[in-house]
Amino acid sequence: MAARISRQLPLLSRRGWASLPSHATSRLVNTSARSGLVTSRNTRNIAPWTCRATQASVAVPLRYAHTDASSSGKPKAVIADATTFKGSNVTEKHWTSQNLPVADPLIEPQAVLHFLEFITSGILPNGKKTDLPLLNPEEFPLFLTPSSQWAPAPFNKDDTLSSVQKAMKRITDAEELTGLCLVGQNIQFIKNRLWGGLAPVPASRWHEKDLNNPDNFTIAHEYLTSVIAVFEYLNNPQIKTNMRDTFNKISRDFGEMQDALNAQRKAAGSVSPDLNLTALWEEYIRSVYEVMTSTAHNWILSRVTELRARTLDSFSEITAKPNAEESPEMAIFSQRWSELLSVTSGADFNIWISMEGYNGFKTPTSIVAGLHNPNLQSQSTNYPFSELLLERLGRCIQRQNKEAGVSGEGAIDTDAARRERLSISTLVQDELREKIRGTNPSPKPPVQPWIQQHLRAYEALSRNLQPGQEVDFGFGLAIYRAAYRNVSDEQWAKLKQDLESHLSAWGEEVERADELKPLLKLHWFDCKELGFDAANSITEARSHFQKIRTSEEWSRKIAPSFFLAIDPMSKGSYIDEAFHPTPAPNENLLQGDFQGHVLAVDADFEAPAPAPTPANDANKDAEPAKYNGQLRVLGNLVWSEVYPMLMLQSANLETLSMRARDHPMKVYTGPTVPSQVVPWKERNEMKGWMMDSFVDYLKEKNPDLAGKVEGFRGQGIL
Repeated sequence: MAARISRQLPLLSRRGWASLPSHATSRLVNTSARSGLVTSRNTRNIAPWTCRATQASVAVPLRYAHTDASSSGKPKAVIADATTFKGSNVTEKHWTSQNLPVADPLIEPQAVLHFLEFITSGILPNGKKTDLPLLNPEEFPLFLTPSSQWAPAPFNKDDTLSSVQKAMKRITDAEELTGLCLVGQNIQFIKNRLWGGLAPVPASRWHEKDLNNPDNFTIAHEYLTSVIAVFEYLNNPQIKTNMRDTFNKISRDFGEMQDALNAQRKAAGSVSPDLNLTALWEEYIRSVYEVMTSTAHNWILSRVTELRARTLDSFSEITAKPNAEESPEMAIFSQRWSELLSVTSGADFNIWISMEGYNGFKTPTSIVAGLHNPNLQSQSTNYPFSELLLERLGRCIQRQNKEAGVSGEGAIDTDAARRERLSISTLVQDELREKIRGTNPSPKPPVQPWIQQHLRAYEALSRNLQPGQEVDFGFGLAIYRAAYRNVSDEQWAKLKQDLESHLSAWGEEVERADELKPLLKLHWFDCKELGFDAANSITEARSHFQKIRTSEEWSRKIAPSFFLAIDPMSKGSYIDEAFHPTPAPNENLLQGDFQGHVLAVDADFEAPAPAPTPANDANKDAEPAKYNGQLRVLGNLVWSEVYPMLMLQSANLETLSMRARDHPMKVYTGPTVPSQVVPWKERNEMKGWMMDSFVDYLKEKNPDLAGKVEGFRGQGIL
C-alpha cells in the first residue's frame, strides 16, 4: 500500500501508506488546507506485503530431537510450534494472545469422513457436482475394513488398519507429527470455522454486537485481522509443506484403496467405471480450500464496506467544524480509514491456500482467486496503489474545479467533493483486486456445507414419500425445562415464546437459511413431569436423554451428542434485566454479548476423578473453572454455530467453552478477540476479589453454605 503521501491525499493514516517520490505530489502541495486532506510529516512506510507472514519457519519447525529417542529406537518427532510466531504489524496482537495453545490438525480429521460422504453423493463443499465416477453404496463399509479382509490378491496385503484409520493416522501420527502444529486456540478456532464453511462472525451477530459503531472500531478491526492471522498461519512455509505432505500421504493411501476397489469390482463382474480416488480427494480438498478462502475474503470485504460507510459519515461531521484538519477527531478518522485500507489489502494478498505440489493438482493457466496466482509475490512488491491514487486524485480535483468554475490547483471545499476524493482510494483498491485475485465469479459466499447436507437429506426423504405420508425424520434438539421456582404459567409461556424466537434469530446473509429454518425443531421435555429430582435435574436429564436418543421414537429426530436445558440461570437470562447489564461508555463491553442464553449439555460427559491439590499451591485460586460437561450459549447461536459445528464434528462443547471462559457469566458468544476480552477479565477480577471476601466471611458463619458457593464458582455460575 502506500505511506507518506503528504498533505494532498484525503485522510491518510500515519501507518498505512508506503513512501512516494516527492515530485509525484509537488503539484498538489498547496491544496491541503481547503481539501480535507490529512497532514502528516512523520508517516511510517508500511507496504501491503508487510501484512503477509514473515517468510520463515515457525518458531520450532518440525525436526528430530536427537537427544530423545522413541521406543522404536528412532529419533522422536517434535511437533511444529507456531506459538511464538509474531505475525505482521496488523496481526501481531492475535499472535501474542495465544494463551491457550492446542495441537491443530492441519487437515481437519472430519474432512476424511466428509470425503466419504462426497464420494457417495458427488456433491462438493462448494455445492457443485463432480464429473468423476462415484462409490457404490455397498462399497462404503470397505473403507472401514482392512483390505486384507476383502480385497483380491495382490491387494489383500496384511493390513491391520482400514482406509479411514490410515488417513486419520496420517493427520495425527505420533511417530512423525507432521500433520499437527501447536498454535493458539484463538487462531485455530477461526481456522476451524472457515474449514466448515462458517463465517468468522455471522452478519446478524456483527450487527447485534454493533460492530459498525465507531465506538467499537478497535474490536471490529481485530475481528477482521483475526482472519488474516489464520492465513498467515496457513501460508507459513513450514505449515504449507506439512499440509501438502499430509495430503499427499493420504492421497497415496487412497490410491492403494482405489486399486483394491477396482480389482474387487472386476472380480465381482461389476460394470461400474473405475474409481479415481486420488482425483476425487484432490477435487474435494480443492473445494474445501475454495470455500475457506472465498468465505473469508467475501466476509472481510462485506464488513469493511459497512465500516467504511459509518466511518465516512463521521468524516462529514468532522469537516463541518472549524479547524477540522488539525483536530484530534480528524487524526482518529485518518487512522481508521487507513486501517480499513490495510485490512482490505491484507485480505487481497493473504487469503490464499496454494496447492502447488499437491498430488493430482493441475496448475491453472490463469489466476484462481484464493488458490492460484504465480505472480502474487511480485505483485505485492510492485503494488501500484500509490501511483494510481495520485493520478486519479489529481484528475478528480481538476474535474471538480472545472465543474465548479474554480481555477488553480486548489480543491473545492464541499462535503460531496471531499467524500468523492476520499472514495478514490477504495475505487483504486477495487480496480487492482482483479489483477491480484482475478475475476470473482460470485460475490456471494457459497451455501454453507452443513445447510447443503441438511437440505439434500430432506429433499431425498421427501421424494420417496407416498401421498399423504409425512417425513419421519427431523433435524432437532431435545430441550429440558429444569426451572420452576418463581415462574407463573403466563411467565413461562412468554419465556418459551421469547426463547424460541431468539433461537431462530439467525441467517442474515446466509444462503438458503430460510429454507432450512422451518426444519430445525425443538422437542420439549418437562423435568417436573418426568419426576426428576429438582436438585439434580441436569444429571437426571442426561440419563433420560441417553435412553431416548436411540429409541425408535427419537433416534431420527434429535441430535445425539448434546441437548439443551433451561435451568434457573437460563430462565433468569430471559426474564430478569439483571442478566443484561448496560455497558458503560468506557467499558468496551458489547451489548450483543449479554443476552438470553440456554444451557447446552454434553450427553456423554463423565466427570474425571478430582486430582489432589497441594495445600501450598499458591496458584490454585487463579486456575480457570474446568469443563464440567455444560456450556452456556447465547440463544441465537444454537442453530447457527453450536449445532452445525457439533454436527460437522469440527468442534465439541469443551472446545467452545474455551471461548466462554473469560465471559463474566461464562457464556459462549462466538469467537473472541483481545480487546473484547480485556473488559471481561477486569470484571472477573473485581468479582473474584469480592467473592473471595464473601466466601471468607461465610467460612466463619456458615461453612456448608461457603462450600456451596465455592461449588457454584467452580461451575461458572458465580
